[in-house]
Amino acid sequence: MTLSGYKLRLSARPERSVRGVFGLGVMMTLLVPALSQAQQKGRGQQQNWIDLPSSKQLGPVPGDPRRVNSLPAAMAISPDGRYVVTVNAGYGTVESKYEQSLAVMDTRTGEVKDFPDDRTNVDKEQTLYSGLAFSADGRHVYASLASVTDADAGNGIAVYGFDQGRIVPEREINIGSQKLAGGRRTNLPDGVLTDEAVSFPAGLATAGNQLLVADNLSDDALLIDTAKGKVVTRFDLSESDTVPSTYPIAVAVSKDGKRGFVALWNASEVVELDLAKGAVVGKLPLLKPSDPLKPGTHPCALVVSPDGKTLYVALSNRDAVAAVDIGDGRFAVKGYFDTRLPGQSYFGAEPDALALSADGERLYAANLGSDAVAVIDTKRLTRTAVKDGFVEPVGFIPTEWMPTALMVEGTGGGQHLFVATAKGRSTGPNNFPQRSGGRTHGPYMYIATLLYGSLAAIDLHEVELKAATEEVLESNRMKAAAEKIAFAGGADPIKHVIYVIKENRTYDQILGDLKQNGTPVGNGDPSLTMYGQAVTPNQHELALRFGVLDNFFDSGEVSGDGHVWSNAAIGTDYLERNWQIDYRNAQRNYDYEGVVAQGYPILQKIPDVVEPQSGYMWGNADAHGRTHYNFGEYISSTFCDAKKSGSSQEGPVLGGSPCKRNYIRKGEAIPAEWGGGVSKWPWPIPLLERNVATKPELVGHYAPESPDFNVRVPDQIRMNVFLRHFAGWVKERSAGRDTMPDYITMRLGDDHTAGTTPGGPTPKASVADNDLAVGRLVDAVSHSAYWDDTAIFILEDDAQNGGDHVDAHRSTAYVISKYAPHGDGGRAFIDSRFYTTVSVIRTMETLLGLPPMNNNDALAPLIGSLFTGPGDQAPFTADTTNQANGLIYAVNGRNAVGAKASAKMDFTHEDRVDPRVLNVILWKDAMGNAPVPAQLLRKPKKVKDDDDD
Repeated sequence: MTLSGYKLRLSARPERSVRGVFGLGVMMTLLVPALSQAQQKGRGQQQNWIDLPSSKQLGPVPGDPRRVNSLPAAMAISPDGRYVVTVNAGYGTVESKYEQSLAVMDTRTGEVKDFPDDRTNVDKEQTLYSGLAFSADGRHVYASLASVTDADAGNGIAVYGFDQGRIVPEREINIGSQKLAGGRRTNLPDGVLTDEAVSFPAGLATAGNQLLVADNLSDDALLIDTAKGKVVTRFDLSESDTVPSTYPIAVAVSKDGKRGFVALWNASEVVELDLAKGAVVGKLPLLKPSDPLKPGTHPCALVVSPDGKTLYVALSNRDAVAAVDIGDGRFAVKGYFDTRLPGQSYFGAEPDALALSADGERLYAANLGSDAVAVIDTKRLTRTAVKDGFVEPVGFIPTEWMPTALMVEGTGGGQHLFVATAKGRSTGPNNFPQRSGGRTHGPYMYIATLLYGSLAAIDLHEVELKAATEEVLESNRMKAAAEKIAFAGGADPIKHVIYVIKENRTYDQILGDLKQNGTPVGNGDPSLTMYGQAVTPNQHELALRFGVLDNFFDSGEVSGDGHVWSNAAIGTDYLERNWQIDYRNAQRNYDYEGVVAQGYPILQKIPDVVEPQSGYMWGNADAHGRTHYNFGEYISSTFCDAKKSGSSQEGPVLGGSPCKRNYIRKGEAIPAEWGGGVSKWPWPIPLLERNVATKPELVGHYAPESPDFNVRVPDQIRMNVFLRHFAGWVKERSAGRDTMPDYITMRLGDDHTAGTTPGGPTPKASVADNDLAVGRLVDAVSHSAYWDDTAIFILEDDAQNGGDHVDAHRSTAYVISKYAPHGDGGRAFIDSRFYTTVSVIRTMETLLGLPPMNNNDALAPLIGSLFTGPGDQAPFTADTTNQANGLIYAVNGRNAVGAKASAKMDFTHEDRVDPRVLNVILWKDAMGNAPVPAQLLRKPKKVKDDDDD
């Protein structure tokens, strides 16, 4: 597609070094990895276009985006319009010393300066968040500071001095924890149940010399006197005994300063406050679902019209913007704007930021899901339009990946739209050396440190909206030709799909050494291969037999978002704004698989704030008459050895008979439901006390004896559980009854490893155990009658724990069926087309006759090539070498590299350990003295060869 319709300058560079100013005026060059020509060819379908892990594409965008520190979560413009400031609340990049920061753009020169905040060093207990505001005189900037581990001293407002684009920290207004009323309780990170809630300040808005603050985790809002640094009024915004449940996120103040408004992220409401009287005046539902467990609409951004009569509210989980009448004391919905693209019928726009033109006639909504800004004509919201439904945008402007903040400055012919994006132009390879910023060298660049944000300045009077909209349609693949799976026999024979989710490996880490008859196969780098042919013989053979996908990208960066993407094909604004904070220094709750803020929304009778509006695959199957069953995914286990503190990290406190024993030790009997026999594993295997499904659709549709992530339970046991069920289905089929569920989800996560914890499995034992379980699965299915009509899909939820020479998102995926093609001349079949996690979901839906859930899986590339064979693939026999030679039973010694550090790590749930530390331990364990290919670690003592911790 050509962009001749654009008059403005386009930033078409795929990856480049951008000159910027970092660290209080020190000039620095951002060390961004350049994509090679081969990578560009493999990743993009058009010149200068990049395929994104979300399944979308990224082409030229307006406004000459400048790279900034990670995750610019909010934006403010100085009162004189000269400077634009972003608060960068993500993981942190090397140029910013792995600290969070404020970035300042001079709107006259385009120069960007970065001001890291030492309080947000990864070793500290504070994080910047989503609140940012200028004082009325422009001499100060306010930003929200938050902490879950230091509730009293860590939460507050950072006050910076501001002078001619220079930011200097001045003081901090402490907020502290908040006392809950009415018997309400909250779970702290250590599992303690208390009536003192973590405030976690979020959105900010000035009202004269006062500041309105949304407290995200204590379900309240505060009015603060900025001069005195004192809280004037606390507004209780809780709605149940569970705190947090409403999650206040954004605030706005009326033009006269008398009224305040608060968006309740998880309550699908906006609240009106009387700031003078200190009272909550009313709560206005905004397309709120009637079922309390259904995902809400996520009101997450507010802006008041210049005339003060309308409040606009972004509803990210509903693809809409609400227009609320606030004129003359009113508080009522006037109507809604749709932010979806032309022709888009599925969910997935996800507006999460708003901006208004000076005359109030143009509303701009940042669609993080479609990498675009929706341009809305506010005059179109008439009575007739409201009667006809949602009012559609007049056009769209393309952005870089995941826009998160917007501002409009200027009037008449000088209007500029400033757009900040969370992930810029994606990541690139993570096998390159890079300055450490004072930190120890690690095995490869950690994926989160490669997520640079961006800031663009778009001259609105030079945008030709029709051409811009066309590019947005193309980047969202809405112009792509329809795809189908061309089975050799014509009809689709697949009736059953088994979906296996593993943990955290890159392509090069596993298949970089892939060979056939001594000849390399696929685009691999054997120098990065840690668990090659000898450790993973089954995965190597499966790739060679059923098809090599060497350009497959995981859609999630880490397990926190990876399991959502792996089951939903999309994320949410809540997810994207929070996971980096937790992963960098644990200052946000680790929300995972239906567990949020240390609690269970399904039991609390509130929406899961992480869940996308379009739901998960099992819900899709359920809604369309397909049977489904689950083995350990989105299932929370209580183990018999768990402390019963109430912490979700240890499992829920549930009733039932007490365990007769806590562990299975070597030589002891394995329960029949776990396969029976006698344990050969040298380490104690914790027994399962109880499981709870964290999603309503899974209740009654999961194996109650199948454990969740806990890596002390070998994947052989998880496979034993599955095979017991499978044997029953095979028996029924032999009697003429097909009782196997249509869609089966299965967790096999032992390839995550438990590091080098003394007495526990070695990393190679864990990966080999996982590999054997995969082989046994395919062996069983392919030697049964179900081989005729079953497809197996296997992927990693993310690729964060390995290096890759193509991209930090590139990972392994296997698509296995009787209908896989054969390569020419007996060679392996290789498909190097770009695919993602979303492609797997789309392909599974297509095989099962299910509709898409959202606009991602509706349009993602379909993996149809691996079903074009003649249907003669022979049954697969698992390679049991690593069981026979004892590798899967290998135990870490007391002096293993990283043993002391590993012993202190929490492996009860995925990613509860510092991945940067674990990655170095795994590299040294697997590669010995091989030089590490890159750097990144913040805690040198954690990774010394002498195991000093």
